[in-house]
Amino acid sequence: MVSGADILVVDDEPEVARIMAMNLEFEGHRVRVAHDGLEALREVEEKKPDCILLDIMMPKMDGFEVLKRLKKDPETSDIPVIVVTARDTDMDRLKGLGGGAVEYVAKPFDLGELKAHVSRALSVKDRGLEEQARQERIRRLQLSTLRDITEKLISTLELEEVLETIGEKLRHLFELDVCAITLLDAAGRRFYPASVCSRLPLGERERNKFHIPYERLREWTEQEGAYDSGVQPLPASVLSGDEVAGVLAGLRSLYLLPLRAKGRFIGVIFLGRVKEMELSPQEVELLAAVGNQAALAIENARLYEELRYDEEIHRQLLQRVINAQEDERRRVAMELHDGVIQNLVSAVFRVQFGEARLESDPQGARRALRESQEIINQGIDEMRRIIAGLRPTMLDDMGLVPALQKYIRRVQEEAPWELKIELKEGEVPQLTPEAETALYRICQEALHNVVKHSRCRRAEVELSSEGEELVLRVEDDGVGFEFPPSQRRQSRGFGLAGMRERAESLGGRLRVKSAPGEGTLVEARFPLYAVSKEG
Repeated sequence: MVSGADILVVDDEPEVARIMAMNLEFEGHRVRVAHDGLEALREVEEKKPDCILLDIMMPKMDGFEVLKRLKKDPETSDIPVIVVTARDTDMDRLKGLGGGAVEYVAKPFDLGELKAHVSRALSVKDRGLEEQARQERIRRLQLSTLRDITEKLISTLELEEVLETIGEKLRHLFELDVCAITLLDAAGRRFYPASVCSRLPLGERERNKFHIPYERLREWTEQEGAYDSGVQPLPASVLSGDEVAGVLAGLRSLYLLPLRAKGRFIGVIFLGRVKEMELSPQEVELLAAVGNQAALAIENARLYEELRYDEEIHRQLLQRVINAQEDERRRVAMELHDGVIQNLVSAVFRVQFGEARLESDPQGARRALRESQEIINQGIDEMRRIIAGLRPTMLDDMGLVPALQKYIRRVQEEAPWELKIELKEGEVPQLTPEAETALYRICQEALHNVVKHSRCRRAEVELSSEGEELVLRVEDDGVGFEFPPSQRRQSRGFGLAGMRERAESLGGRLRVKSAPGEGTLVEARFPLYAVSKEG
């Protein structure tokens, strides 16, 4: 065993420091003792030791900060440091080894093993091989930490639980005071605070600071100095201000971790500490990997939430369709009974009356036949009215575009204010009856919403072919509306859900775009092969 080395033992527990010093002295080493971080740095400055045994949890300055300062100084960066501490999580080991320690020993320790670590640190000749081994241990720790987080994330598909897991894990791993996750809203215009984990007492004003405009966030993530992984250091002042006292203004370190799923920017994680925090390259790499897993977990949870909500909407729509069918059958039965059938019965009576009077009263018989003819004509008109209520006969009689023109004129005439609706028709192939009905009903519902909600003066309906798609757009310049944070949940009435169902039933898709004061756009796109007769 190598002996005669100058070793510095740094530990705030005098008894532990004495035991380590005594055993190392038995091996022939010269041992100095420091009881806090600042004292340790003074000892190193006075005389550079051959090896340092460094505790982490100490007053005045912890061991991680001491290690960082030693490795930053070219004069002391080559001193082998062995961390000896009661902190023994994978993240602690990652911070220690990633910070440059050659070994990480957990308390309570075996004195024989500790002396062996010291001997190896003093006798290593090939520092390159030793560095490779250290880096391999760091990679294993990263994978272990990431695996633990991933297992937690895949254990649930509930969005709130996923967000809480991410926030709590990161806050614990990096000893954060604030970990806030903000997600992009359904309109893609603004970020809202989806989850805020904090040791600090955050009020409503502080939480509102995480409502970040999209453009501002892009400006932060694209500025020079961002890490290649996307982890971006920010001045803590971006979340504070004169109107927010103390809490967020007290942050001294702030990092931003972008979240991207399938190439799309879906949100960010803010990581803040009251104390100074400088991320090592290994921690940045781990954060980037955690960010990737977090983004996928959030996206999967959102998709599950959407699917579950869509299933509930579909169930409710199906029940409404069944109820509507029953109501419609009752309505048709009543109208047939009270209208058409009564007219036919009356006509039969008059025909019978005319037949009975044909010889004795020819003039009365002719009058009865004329009355029966009038009654039958009324019955025909009534039948046409009932049929029109079941399906827009204009589609069969006139085609889609003329039917839309006629419906638009009626909407303009019946609107409670002056409303101008323009129909723009591009090149449209001959459509199947199912497609014409779906397009007519989608346009009908969209214009109903225009009159009911938009308070606009002008609207536009456009029907055209674009490439391999048929596109229907209904756009207004009205008041618009703001999508709620939780994507489509609680944001769609049965009208929008019904339009989406009609579009998807023909292989199409429906998109709604709106913002307060910017009007509303409803756009339905269908593959041409699914809606054209030629297809």
